[in-house]
Amino acid sequence: KRIVFHEITKTAILKAIDNPREIDYNLVNAQQARRVLDRLVGYELSPVLWRKIKGGLSAGRVQSPALRIIMEREREIRAFNPEAYYIIEGTFSSGKTMFPLSCSKEVTDLETALDIIEKAEENDWKVIDIKESKATRKAKAPFTTSTLQQTASSRLGFSPSRAMRAAQKLYEAGHITYMRTDSTTLSESSIIGITKYIEKQFGAEYLEIKSYKTKSKNAQEAHEAIRPTSFSKTIHGSTEDEKRIYSLIMARTVASQMKDAEMIRAKLIANIDSGDIPDFITNGVRLTFPGWLIADPASRGDDVELPQVKKGTALNLEGISNTEKFTTPPNRYSEAGLIKELEKRGIGRPSTYASIISTIQDRGYVRLENKRFYAEKMGDIVTSRLVENFKDLLDYNFTATMEEKLDHVADGDLKWKKWMTS
Repeated sequence: KRIVFHEITKTAILKAIDNPREIDYNLVNAQQARRVLDRLVGYELSPVLWRKIKGGLSAGRVQSPALRIIMEREREIRAFNPEAYYIIEGTFSSGKTMFPLSCSKEVTDLETALDIIEKAEENDWKVIDIKESKATRKAKAPFTTSTLQQTASSRLGFSPSRAMRAAQKLYEAGHITYMRTDSTTLSESSIIGITKYIEKQFGAEYLEIKSYKTKSKNAQEAHEAIRPTSFSKTIHGSTEDEKRIYSLIMARTVASQMKDAEMIRAKLIANIDSGDIPDFITNGVRLTFPGWLIADPASRGDDVELPQVKKGTALNLEGISNTEKFTTPPNRYSEAGLIKELEKRGIGRPSTYASIISTIQDRGYVRLENKRFYAEKMGDIVTSRLVENFKDLLDYNFTATMEEKLDHVADGDLKWKKWMTS
């Protein structure tokens, strides 16, 4: 006889431990153990929700901590009390370069804000200090499943499932390598292709071969990083989603093997001649060597481009504005933000994140609105009941430690029977 793991229950596990002859040891490995544990947690918790709340609900080893993360942020938002303040911003110029400066003081009353604006418009401006330092910006490692999902969400607005569907199609068409991986390594053959591409497109002075280490302590690295299978074309895919995902992968892969971007980071401080209003400041850069940013310019973000000025340089005030704002609560999680938080806490696996996010929406626990998660009443009720009655199982360290132990099982460093009954 042997135990079929997808049908196993807690009773069957204990019976098997007492009667080891019933176990087919070919089935005993970390992956089966992970599925067993997922079912044990689900089988124990879900019926409680059916009896106490309503049928059709579910709980899980990864699903429930993910929901708890969203709910805790939701409660922070509900408890937040906003306060008014004023943002004073000016547009300045030096030569042909225009740039913003912001009032360094947080103004909390309208009268003070209007007084600052009046003096700003009536007086001459100059640079009172400029602080500069050389800096470099390193390229990021090639994509893993998790980082692809995060970047596709933040840059393209794709949900994890949408990004993975497009990546799956690209993989099936032979345009990219396997898209479920924790590895950031690249094969020797791909390095050759990348080298030729960089030298042809940008010049040999941009090339710098690098290797990257996976940061996740629970990484599974059976496959290499997600990369194009060929570097002869910059666009592949039969749909717009596929083309955009491919361009993202192409840019990230090529950039990973290029020299650092070099720049001057500067903090510019200005004031009127009399100096009787708060300083206006801005932080910006002057790019001296683009490096990898030439291959992935979208990664540059919103850096302010500053002119080369000295202390005492006169500035022209082009315009100034006063905006009333209110302090804001913590941001709700986006899909990318939730994935990043789960990964940081060591909860779950990148390959499961898309399905977990879909499940908590399908159960009516949360909704996605304007790319942010909003907790529903049912999510609040379920989380409260689970935390109240199963505090240990809902503890973030419980799930993270379990993943670590499963890795020890997979490595042969831990006996699964002893661990699962401890």
